[in-house]
Amino acid sequence: MATGLIFMKLFTNPFFAFLVIVGLVFAFTACAYTVMSFQNLDPHTVDQPGMSQLMKQHGLMILAVELGLLTVLTIAAIGTDDFWTKRAEK
Repeated sequence: MATGLIFMKLFTNPFFAFLVIVGLVFAFTACAYTVMSFQNLDPHTVDQPGMSQLMKQHGLMILAVELGLLTVLTIAAIGTDDFWTKRAEK
């Protein structure tokens, strides 16, 4: 019974779903940026097109935008939690 209440509470606030999605995208981007950084340590590695090149050129900006989105969504989720909880109880 407690598991059902936790599940219902988590998904009554739509900002939590967006947080999960943006969090997963952020984790993927951070992993891709880390791999690109380690590949660049080898001086014999030839520049590879695709994801590695994208991360090299725009990786920090992508991570900063995603971190900003996570911040805004976290504040929105916490700030509207009472509203969504009361709405779900009705």
